[in-house]
Amino acid sequence: MCIKYSASDPRLRQAGFSLLEMAIVVGIVLTATAAAFVNLMPSIRNSRSNAGMELVLGELRRAHERAVDERRIYRVTFTAANTIQVDIGTVAVIGSTITASAPVFVPAQPALPLPGEIQFAVVPGIPTNTLATPDGLGAGDKAIDFDISYGGGGTQIYFQPDGRALDVGNRLNNGVVYLADPTNLFSSRAVSLYGSTGRTKGWTLANVKGSVAWVQ
Repeated sequence: MCIKYSASDPRLRQAGFSLLEMAIVVGIVLTATAAAFVNLMPSIRNSRSNAGMELVLGELRRAHERAVDERRIYRVTFTAANTIQVDIGTVAVIGSTITASAPVFVPAQPALPLPGEIQFAVVPGIPTNTLATPDGLGAGDKAIDFDISYGGGGTQIYFQPDGRALDVGNRLNNGVVYLADPTNLFSSRAVSLYGSTGRTKGWTLANVKGSVAWVQ
């Protein structure tokens, strides 16, 4: 027996979703997706900041290690707004003088950019008291701030075969480089350098008991 239903039969109207119901479901899904994306943005920014800091640390540490292992001078140059260049010098003699022409430097690799929107930058709000800057170096007023003992603002580091980090004048080179998404204070990271040993340390800006501070 064949049963026929009219278009107005309520049993037909209950058989599927109406266009209005589908639109509501799609709207809910889109709203949930947008909310999840907004909640993930701080994590994405933090991951890029951390990746930038690890890139800087990695390049400095590799240059330091290779200078010692290969008995060469390795030069690291930071260029605003976001690139790092590593160059290899000719075989060095400990105590030799660095000048514009000696040793001769050749690129170890192409210049490396920082990830995403991360730049060498000081974001207003970071600590500027010398007691609160990374390793107590500088005043937090320059994004690339090596040669701190001689006025600051240096952009190049010369790693020596004996493990020291010097400037172009053969002086111990202490300093800090800051990096961040310039629109986000707490994306700020820093890397400090001690010239006497070539030691580097990474720092993260954090809210510590209501105060902005650098932590390792």
